[in-house]
Amino acid sequence: MTNDSRDRNMNLRQLEAFRAVMLSGSVTQAANSLHISQPAVSKLLADLEHQVGFKLFVRSKGVALTITPEADIFFHEVERSFAGIAVLKRAAEDIRNTSTGTLRIAALPALAVSFLPSVIKTFRSRHPGVSIQLQTRSSSTVRQWMANQQFDIGLATPSRELPGIAMVPFLKCPGACVAPPGHRLGAKGSIRPADLRGEPFISLALEDRTRHRIDRVFEDAGIERDMIIETQYAMTICALVLQGLGCSILNPITAADYVDQGLVVRPFEPIVSFDYMLFTSELRPVSQVAQAFIAILEEHRDAFLDTGRLTLD
Repeated sequence: MTNDSRDRNMNLRQLEAFRAVMLSGSVTQAANSLHISQPAVSKLLADLEHQVGFKLFVRSKGVALTITPEADIFFHEVERSFAGIAVLKRAAEDIRNTSTGTLRIAALPALAVSFLPSVIKTFRSRHPGVSIQLQTRSSSTVRQWMANQQFDIGLATPSRELPGIAMVPFLKCPGACVAPPGHRLGAKGSIRPADLRGEPFISLALEDRTRHRIDRVFEDAGIERDMIIETQYAMTICALVLQGLGCSILNPITAADYVDQGLVVRPFEPIVSFDYMLFTSELRPVSQVAQAFIAILEEHRDAFLDTGRLTLD
């Protein structure tokens, strides 16, 4: 038998038996620790000696096993291998328990700034060993990153179907009217298009799909607004409104972050929905870490739903 043949036939059970005997100094104790019979341990040792091609123990009747010098050298290498196996077992356990790894998230600012921080806080408390990469960009960039398989989870506004990307509804928010501190609209329970006639209006940018739905509501009502500023991000609009520059219609998640600063936030009718989608890859399985994060996303979303301010499809 060649050395190559011996190496191929060597198995982990033989090495476990050898290691157990080396650590205990006794075939009987090794058998107990492995939960097998003493003859089974002896057979594994004999098979291992056959595979390696040299004696590991000298057996004498009535005398304890004598360890050969070759066994000492071989045991050193076996211990190194078992240390590596222990590391692999711990890594597998960490992966199984979602206690390690990296999670890559891309999100539009409306959720990344006002919603995700609390989600990430909860996730980190449950899975402190997982590192998180969070990138905040426009919805179009988030969708492109997901299409390029650069992130595990994406949160963005709806789009046409993208190859290799799963897209499911995540959240539907009824838009809210926001006004400067002390504004007359604060006295109203809800705001309608006519209430904003002639008001300076700060609008979402033209590339935002919700912008077109808002424009259509005012057109249908025959109401003209004084469009003074257009900008891309809801948090920028909130800052401008707080400066007294005008009113706007935004998602209530972002607006809620500015109420403590005096921002007036009121329901808007008819309802204009702000829709957000959850993106994952269809080209590879969603990792257990990503699944755990999505579960917490849904927990926090449902907490918002319980307030009665948000609705799902």
